[in-house]
Amino acid sequence: MEISKVGIIGVGTMGLGIAQVCAQAGYPVVAVKATPGSWEKAKKSLENSLNRSVERGKMKPEERDAIVSRLVFSNDERAVADCQLVIESVIENIDTKKDLFKRLESICGPDTLLTTNTSTLSVTAMMAVCKYRERIAGLHFFNPAPVMKLVEIIHAFETSEDAISSLNSFCTKIGKDPVIVQDTTGFIVNRLLTPYMLNAIRMLERGTGTISSIDHAMKSGAGLPMGPFELADYIGLDVVEAMALNIFMDVRHEHHAPPHTLTRLVQLGYLGRKSGKGFYDYSQKPPVQNPSLQRPVV
Repeated sequence: MEISKVGIIGVGTMGLGIAQVCAQAGYPVVAVKATPGSWEKAKKSLENSLNRSVERGKMKPEERDAIVSRLVFSNDERAVADCQLVIESVIENIDTKKDLFKRLESICGPDTLLTTNTSTLSVTAMMAVCKYRERIAGLHFFNPAPVMKLVEIIHAFETSEDAISSLNSFCTKIGKDPVIVQDTTGFIVNRLLTPYMLNAIRMLERGTGTISSIDHAMKSGAGLPMGPFELADYIGLDVVEAMALNIFMDVRHEHHAPPHTLTRLVQLGYLGRKSGKGFYDYSQKPPVQNPSLQRPVV
């Protein structure tokens, strides 16, 4: 199937990043705000990001202008009716996503590829509420979408080979490096990364090392660009907890259950970089360990 126009449902950080990637590759894009309120703030946020790229010399002004010209923002899901590919990037809640897929089936034609950017939820569960199941798949981008090369293409239970082939070709055309994955909770990257971050938190709880020493060890000894606590803060501790719970509900092994410290930080609203404080306190430059973690979190 030839994809000539892309629809994005959800204009948070991931949705905006995916919209930019598609428009930058030359595709007309319809970006739909999935929550109440005007889309103007989302559009302004994207334009500010593009302007910063121009200021840093990473993008030419004419490239920025071309990207903006290919983007149309809307509050109406029906605006994606003539798209050949729709990528949803709404809240990571299975019922919300199922309801959205049911609505999209009534909006889009039977050949439109309907995909989800979920990081851990079952694509097959979303497929189950649809009539034309063969065109449902996962298209999992990584944050930040304009920078990260990998896209996991999720082959759900009844996804057709034609759909997978079309998505693989599309990902290549937008400059990404796709990998095809079976529909297993967490797919490849998050299935490996989530236990890695959880194990680091448990090491902290046991007193094996401090936050900074564990991060330093993994960067200096394993050659990773971020330590596990820096990575968790970057992803968002609420997101890490949700990924852990989704995998735990699938495998039912305590190894995948959220550690006590992670749960308490989320309850306190310490979500990482986006809230200003997580395992680190980002009000300080450079960031320092969250003072609340100088003593046990109970």
